[in-house]
Amino acid sequence: MKKREIYVIVTRTHTLPSRLIRAYTGSSFNHVSLSFDEELRDMVSFGRLYPSFPVPGGFVHEGRDKGFFQRFQDTQCRIYQKEVGEGEYQAFLRLLGRFHQKRFKFNHLGLLTLMAGIPLERDNAYFCSQFCGRMLAESGIHAFEKPFGLLRPADFCDLAGFTLLYEGALQGFATEKALCPA
Repeated sequence: MKKREIYVIVTRTHTLPSRLIRAYTGSSFNHVSLSFDEELRDMVSFGRLYPSFPVPGGFVHEGRDKGFFQRFQDTQCRIYQKEVGEGEYQAFLRLLGRFHQKRFKFNHLGLLTLMAGIPLERDNAYFCSQFCGRMLAESGIHAFEKPFGLLRPADFCDLAGFTLLYEGALQGFATEKALCPA
């Protein structure tokens, strides 16, 4: 049976929204993405639809060297890795297919209720950690002990079964991999 690697990428930038979120939460990281691409050229999450503007938001394909992360090259990250089976991988792809079939919005209201400690699940609306939590749980990769609407990017640091692969500048990840091939 073929094994696959999933990557959980938690990030922070020096943008004003990022700094405000970090000031409020006290957490080092304020965004989370998922990828099966070891070069991180294709990552999925909920975030800015346009790199230059914080709104509107929605389902996005991000990449280490495109869109938002290309614009903000000082992005810092932690990259976690876990080996998953073919069944989990296929379940992930099926779930992801739903996000390509219809329009999803950013769950701004859910972010407000998260700050109050109240989970809010809305049809067709997510914030980054809510989306990533649902994807990992519903594909059988990782179960969370709290509702998806209460997950924060910091909750994705040091998940059981995941290994910290890299910490530093997101743009430096490819260079680091080239210097230290497996």
